[in-house]
Amino acid sequence: MLNETTTARSVGYAGELKRLQSLAATQTANGVTTWLKDRTGHDQHTYEPLIWKTVAGLPENPQLNDDLVSLRQGTETSGQVDLTTHATKVTMRQIVAMNRRVRVVRIARADQLDAEHAILYFHGGAYYGGTPEDVTMALRYLAEQTRCVVYNVDYALAPEQPYPAGILDGLAVAAALKPQYRQLSVSGDSAGAAIALGVSQLCQSMGIGPIESHLLFYPTLIQGSDHAGELWDDRRIEIVPTQRPALHRFYQLFKQLDTVMTRYYLNGQDLNLTAPLLSPLLADPQLFKRTSILVGEFDPFRLQDEAMVNQLGLANGDVNYVRYGGLSHAFLNFTGNIPAVQDALEMAARFV
Repeated sequence: MLNETTTARSVGYAGELKRLQSLAATQTANGVTTWLKDRTGHDQHTYEPLIWKTVAGLPENPQLNDDLVSLRQGTETSGQVDLTTHATKVTMRQIVAMNRRVRVVRIARADQLDAEHAILYFHGGAYYGGTPEDVTMALRYLAEQTRCVVYNVDYALAPEQPYPAGILDGLAVAAALKPQYRQLSVSGDSAGAAIALGVSQLCQSMGIGPIESHLLFYPTLIQGSDHAGELWDDRRIEIVPTQRPALHRFYQLFKQLDTVMTRYYLNGQDLNLTAPLLSPLLADPQLFKRTSILVGEFDPFRLQDEAMVNQLGLANGDVNYVRYGGLSHAFLNFTGNIPAVQDALEMAARFV
């Protein structure tokens, strides 16, 4: 349910993509350039129909099954479409560095194999699930559009290898690749975006080198947050009245998920959840230069993402924020099926 996908394609895909591509920035203020790419007319502040199918059937007071097998099945994806129009080379590598061995999937345009800019990408999956292959279609298109080499990192998953194993895997890959490239950026979706921010912090504090840019799709940014607080208040989200109950039920489900993923991520370790490697929202914002955040209008992590956007804008003055009407969490699962997702990847490529 949380990551349900479809092989269907949105009606009017080409026309809607063209409309989204034509939209200019909504505003630039306090160091943040914002694009609010809402749906139009009577569809404004409603779910995109393919997204609606994944949330409309949620029952009253939904209960998340916290069995690890069930949770991991919930992160499985399918049905994405390859959007590339250039030949792309995808290879698997084992990177050995810092006493760690990490599998990566290397993705690059065939005519850009020697590019000087690399992107380290970390897939989502709530720290306990997901695989690099889940985002292969999205990253093929990102590599094509950016002309960068993308390294899709198969980092350690909790609870078998709890925090900070995933971050240390990413750090090892960064340390191995940094001498090979003139520029290194980090990227990721959901929990993977938080891993990326942890890697960025360690790269800078350990002297491995600066991170060129941070490209984040709907990141989760804080552990142990107050689910009764303003960062989880779905009443702040504008939506048509007929769909508000479904939005509220989805927020209820994600509050449970937020607690469960922290439990599995730590796996019994008694740690301070305000540590910046665990909760990047609480890190020094000056560490995260050139950050871009892309999120769906109805994503339960939207409000914490917007809080970070505001912090980074005031600290660094170089933030891009793109919000897509009608979308919710894990929208990269709909690559090639929903035009807003293709536009998001194209926008992301502009920010690298």
